[in-house]
Amino acid sequence: MRTALIVNPVSGLGTTATSASAARIELAYRLVGDSGVSNLIDVATTERAGHAAELAAEYVSRGYERVIAWGGDGTINEAAGPLAGTTVILGIVPSGSGDGLARGLGLPLDPARSFGIAMGPARPFDVGWLGDRHFLNIGGIGFDAAVAAAFNSRATRGKRGYVVDGLRAVWSYKSRHYCVDAGDRRTEGPCFVVAFANCRQYGSGIVLAPEADPSDGQLDMVLVSGGSPLHQIWRARRLGFRRMAAAEGVFRGRVTAATVTGEHLHCHVDGQPFEASGRIAVRIEAGAIRIAGS
Repeated sequence: MRTALIVNPVSGLGTTATSASAARIELAYRLVGDSGVSNLIDVATTERAGHAAELAAEYVSRGYERVIAWGGDGTINEAAGPLAGTTVILGIVPSGSGDGLARGLGLPLDPARSFGIAMGPARPFDVGWLGDRHFLNIGGIGFDAAVAAAFNSRATRGKRGYVVDGLRAVWSYKSRHYCVDAGDRRTEGPCFVVAFANCRQYGSGIVLAPEADPSDGQLDMVLVSGGSPLHQIWRARRLGFRRMAAAEGVFRGRVTAATVTGEHLHCHVDGQPFEASGRIAVRIEAGAIRIAGS
């Protein structure tokens, strides 16, 4: 089976971690050499944002049967795009700051173990869409997108940085007016978070949707109403304590499609922020990609 290994040498490390980046690349080549099928595996390293998607598309066009993404949620998201709708298997070696997708799937964070799983059997996995952008883990609009934008601008990452950025933002973020249509339910008014989870957690143990199943053909929708910073901090306790218990201002449901309308839509897919306005559609594409170890 012809396999490509796409390595992001700086994910989770920061752009100045040159020695750690070199060590990661060296480890990648060592694991390939120890695989017993090194003649069937190509190794490539990313050089910029979007490069993993370009490399994955090239490997798909050349008839490769498996693409392994070594990096964080953003790198995995990029590599997955060209694979969706094909029979090419996606493997995951997590090395990001939060690794929400890998943690949600129960994949080991040890590179050697995860590489072994990435070379193994695969099963179908749903792909979510927020507008024309796909996500494997979580797509959202509102506060979590603002935190993602702040986090991505950091030189250093990790759970501490995510918590610090979140606590800072909660005091300054202003909920926007959205209209959310999902099935026969319409929610209209100030919303703090409008999130659609294909898998369980943002990363680093911050669980949004404990019962999300990436192979059930549904997205777990989580709506958090507007409110004061103290309201939002109190609601956030459900990210770590009695996660499925009711909380005032928090709605949970399952959807296959939805639309969100607003003058300004601050969005993210798998932690990658982008801006939109007007009306954006949300949908799930069941079994659109095959992921090893999922």
